[in-house]
Amino acid sequence: MRRLPFHILLACIFLPPILYMLSLQALEILVQKKWKAELQGLLVTDGRALLEGRIGIEDEINRNVEKYIASRTILKWGVLAQITVKTGTGKWLYPASAKQMLYTFNPENYPQERPSPAPTETMSIAENNLRVMDEGIELFLSVQIPRNTWIANSLLFVYLAIFTSILYNAYQKSSREGKRLEKKNIEALESANKNLLGAQDRLRDVTARETSYLQEIERLKKDLSTVSDRVRETEDEALEQMDQLEKSLRESVGLKEELELEVNRLSSEMEKIEAQQKTPIKKQRKQIETTIKRFKTLYKNLEIQERAVEGFLDLEGELQLKAEELIHNMNEDSTRLSVKRKIFSKKGSTPTFECEFGYRGRIYFRPGPGARVQVLTIGTKNTQTKDLAYIEGV
Repeated sequence: MRRLPFHILLACIFLPPILYMLSLQALEILVQKKWKAELQGLLVTDGRALLEGRIGIEDEINRNVEKYIASRTILKWGVLAQITVKTGTGKWLYPASAKQMLYTFNPENYPQERPSPAPTETMSIAENNLRVMDEGIELFLSVQIPRNTWIANSLLFVYLAIFTSILYNAYQKSSREGKRLEKKNIEALESANKNLLGAQDRLRDVTARETSYLQEIERLKKDLSTVSDRVRETEDEALEQMDQLEKSLRESVGLKEELELEVNRLSSEMEKIEAQQKTPIKKQRKQIETTIKRFKTLYKNLEIQERAVEGFLDLEGELQLKAEELIHNMNEDSTRLSVKRKIFSKKGSTPTFECEFGYRGRIYFRPGPGARVQVLTIGTKNTQTKDLAYIEGV
């Protein structure tokens, strides 16, 4: 029985999206802290030019911020950065106003080189720069990684690959364990059956000897009743033989009872083994019903019979994938399938078509009522004889 532990299946379903969301948030916080620390030291780099009035503090901050943003390659992968620089009194330094807040770098927003200010302007520019620096400069940075971007999708793919690998390894382990238990049960059943056959053979031998003893006793009794003279002469000898035969009979009866007890014990062991083998059958029945519901939901143009579902579940993992791919194509357009041969079960009946999948797989179907296709059975080259016999009786 191939089954997966429930806790592993639950973890592989819920952990990938949870870890994906937490990782995105952690990455946003990490990038935001790193950029803010770097930008804090790059807002004002030419303090001498600011104090001399050769450049305005707004132009200095805009140039340094835009230069830093332009050097961040990660922004091209879909990361969005919102940067705001204000004075201590709330005056906007970058961008010029809240309406011009940028998330990504745009070359058109990069400050253009301005001509050097006139000597009469340098004094007022220097005073303004000094006043802004006295008020203080506050940096506000917000980093966001939108969903469905390169970096977000790559992170999601990594988690999906990890948990898919975990799920596959768990399935392989469960499959090997199921095969081992199945082999062990078969060996136990064969051993019990062999012991039972041996006990039955010994019981037949004892029963035959018992019958022979009874016949011999009856013969001796007849001899005693018909030949009185001989009886008197050989009475002692006959009685001794009868005692020996009766003793042998009692031993045979005792041995028979022991063998009957052994047969009963072996029969009980076989019933227990068969009961153990029936437990997976109930689980398999539930799996069949679940698969039938899934096929009815996915393939509206098909009528898949229960025998076909049982044959599908008996296939190995790779053949199951090939079989469902063929079922999907059949649901879309059965006329485009490559038919190996056409089978006529009875005179005047609807012909059945056979298709191959995965080299060893076989699927048998025929046109059904209401423009639907009936999938009669699914199997392999090894089950082909049984499948054809089943189609003959449909």
